[in-house]
Amino acid sequence: MEFSPRISSSVAKRIPDADLEKSVRLLDEAFTGKSLLRVSRNSPQSRVLGTRKRGSDRYGPREATSKLLHNVHDLSVTVGPDELNKLLHDSTTGALLTEQEPWKNVADKLYVEFLESLQSHGTEQQVFDTVADFIQTCSDRLDLLRDMERKVSQKFVPLSHREEWLENERNTWRLVYCLYQNRISTHLLSADGCKQMDDEAMDIPLRQQSEKEIMQQLYKNDNITRECQLVIDWLEQNASDQSREEACLQHFTDKTVAWENTLHQLQNKSSNIPYGSSRPIVPKLDPDAPLREGKPLHDIDVEDEARLVKEVFVQIRCGHLQQAQLLCMHTGQEWRAAALEGWRLHHDPNYETASGIDEVDKLPVEGNPNRDIWKLMAWKMAEDKRMPVFARATFAALCGHLSTLVEVCQSWEDLLWAHFRVLVDIRVEKEIRESSVRHYVELPAVYWQNEMDIEEVFSELAASKDTRIRNEALQMAHKVQQYLILDQIGTLMDEMEQWIKLHTEQKMQSLRFLSHLVLFLRLIGRAEKDHIGDAVLRAYVKELMQMHDPHLVAHYSATLPQEDQVALYAEFLADITDSGERELALAAAEDADLDIETITKTVVENIRNRETSTELPDLKAELTAEDMVKVLALDWVVYYPSQRAEALWQANALVCHFLAVGKLEAARKAFNKIPVDSVDLIMKQYQAMTDDSLNAEGLSVVHNLPTRVSSSIREYLCYKVYLDAQEGFSDWFEHYHNAKPIAPKLPPGEVPFTERVAYDHRHNQYKSELERWKMAMQQQTKTVKSQLYNVLTFPEGGWLVDSVSSEAEDEDVDTDGEMSRRQKQMDDLRQLCIPKVALLLHTVMHQMGEYTECIQLADLIVSEQHKLFKVFTKSKLGELLGRIAESSLALLDQKRDPWGHHVSS
Repeated sequence: MEFSPRISSSVAKRIPDADLEKSVRLLDEAFTGKSLLRVSRNSPQSRVLGTRKRGSDRYGPREATSKLLHNVHDLSVTVGPDELNKLLHDSTTGALLTEQEPWKNVADKLYVEFLESLQSHGTEQQVFDTVADFIQTCSDRLDLLRDMERKVSQKFVPLSHREEWLENERNTWRLVYCLYQNRISTHLLSADGCKQMDDEAMDIPLRQQSEKEIMQQLYKNDNITRECQLVIDWLEQNASDQSREEACLQHFTDKTVAWENTLHQLQNKSSNIPYGSSRPIVPKLDPDAPLREGKPLHDIDVEDEARLVKEVFVQIRCGHLQQAQLLCMHTGQEWRAAALEGWRLHHDPNYETASGIDEVDKLPVEGNPNRDIWKLMAWKMAEDKRMPVFARATFAALCGHLSTLVEVCQSWEDLLWAHFRVLVDIRVEKEIRESSVRHYVELPAVYWQNEMDIEEVFSELAASKDTRIRNEALQMAHKVQQYLILDQIGTLMDEMEQWIKLHTEQKMQSLRFLSHLVLFLRLIGRAEKDHIGDAVLRAYVKELMQMHDPHLVAHYSATLPQEDQVALYAEFLADITDSGERELALAAAEDADLDIETITKTVVENIRNRETSTELPDLKAELTAEDMVKVLALDWVVYYPSQRAEALWQANALVCHFLAVGKLEAARKAFNKIPVDSVDLIMKQYQAMTDDSLNAEGLSVVHNLPTRVSSSIREYLCYKVYLDAQEGFSDWFEHYHNAKPIAPKLPPGEVPFTERVAYDHRHNQYKSELERWKMAMQQQTKTVKSQLYNVLTFPEGGWLVDSVSSEAEDEDVDTDGEMSRRQKQMDDLRQLCIPKVALLLHTVMHQMGEYTECIQLADLIVSEQHKLFKVFTKSKLGELLGRIAESSLALLDQKRDPWGHHVSS
């Protein structure tokens, strides 16, 4: 039985391997000029690891990776090739694409598409469907980008560093897909693995296993060998994708015979031929002739031969052994195609079905019974310096000759592929020789000396003599791939911690990739060092804030701990001022199941606590833009009725701040942000009971409310009476000084009769208006006095003083010192505002001639009931007493005693 990683249960159907490419090709031809499922003509089944044909160059079973290829369902709908061509060659669109790089639009869509993948397959059972979507998304975007650039430039364009990053990311997701499906399947099967192995052992007949069966058991039981083979398959698929853009040998020649120019010259020795060889050529045309005779082929055949052997090696590097053999046969070198068959493991399937079959039903024998001899000869050919380097490398790849493979490796991926092929070759060869009773030809000692473990392989890559490969080994994508292969998640997280601090051109894309990798590892239960993972996600969310997309920010914020969720989303909301955008942001937070109430509270607190320019206390201080930002921030806590108590608390804090710096207008705007029905709404929410019979001002005792809520309501009412008093005094002051009628003046000298009559009329009108003004002033004075007295005589302890019951209920509630800071602020505000109110009250009464009540104001200040004297400083108390002394002098002028009593004559 061949090993096959377990596939997600959500994928029930499989696409048959046979004729799959043909079907896709016919589909493209049938829909030419119409909308297709993708712009690229790449087959959909090749998006994950690529389609492999039966009989390719593997020791490992094909089904081990081919089953991973049919799980990606492309649901994207884009334009067809002809539509894209028309679009790109439009006079306006084409010019736009030529002038502007298309990367930004492609990159921006990646963030949204990755989010959609997470939301579509967000459960642990669908985690590999999510990864498959990531692969599909990167592939589609990369194909679209390449097609756009080709249409614009009309020629092949090398990958830019941005496209290279996208390709590396897609390849890394492929690696994640195949490795962790295998690892999770292995973990799930380990529980009953021993029992299964015992049962299978009982079923195996007592006979010698073939080489293929030994290999299959090795792949099944040895996880390291199996994973190394998966890495080889992955590297070969990546190389296959990269080679599609390059020209192949079929572009240069039709099907022909081998070495046709040499053959033509040998057949026409007696006559001169055009384009003859410049050197003496081989006299014979058997495959070994050039080496045996020591003479070259025809000059043109030498070039063709070099091109052929290189293309054959490229096909081997891409995992396309059958394509390499077809290429050899296309050029007439069937012998070379046959030579590439010698590596196959020997297996006679007739032993498995030996009982109860007829001779006619015998199955063909597989593989090479003299494989060991072929391998030794292939080793010698790989060492033969007379052969072309790529011909040597081809045989080196099939026999495990590492040094020759290294010679043709041009990149980090090539070198990793070479080492892993040799590693697997040695492990399989060793297992076969140890498990078989057959005698095998001895291989050179250097073959066995190349055996190393996976960590040693990566150490070799990091210490490569090629500077380019050493630099590639340090790239983020390759480091991630290295740690995933080694399964060193902790070390990978340490690297991530350093990467997120770098400022590179691809930082946004790298953060997107690293964040989703962290989320994947968490879903499968393989996450380590969560604090680093949280740091990666935090960095990604902060970058997403620059895109101003609330759905992206909300979803990825929700992946963080509660404290980070609140802090980050509150930071994001702080810069949103448009009401429509605010609603969208709150709706996104609801969809992501964020703690909206805590977030909105934090937003208001953050904005309120921002440092602003120096503010000097001034009764007429102007309202600034910074003040309005703080006022408008209160909308965040007013949006939800369930947060109305919090809205009161935040508004109170802001009003307190504005009053402390003398900004009455800002305080009034902040106060007005709270809907007038807020107190009643809070009462209903808490099902509170009220006692409306306590005082004449309409203030009532509230029962069954939490201390914080009841204190907030009381503070809100305190600010209401103070702001009403300030507004009443402003109206009184305006009416007193600016609305008083002005007495008409009689012109000097002798006045004509008509003017005298007109003057008398104006004077009578003035007296009427003055009378009305006095009546209005009396009414306004009564109102403003009541409002100012409400501040000074606020019930239950005084203005901005919490009730005794509230202070005593929950002393241990103030865990963060919030109530203590609030109490300190209210005490400071009492010392600032109450003396002002007392002076304003005295001003009103003194101006209106109510001197006796001015004297009585002193009694109110010193009364033990209200204890207002405690909030007066020495200077403020002296100022008030000086004003009262002026009222006493005014009483004396009216022939009354200094206390307002009539003096007996």
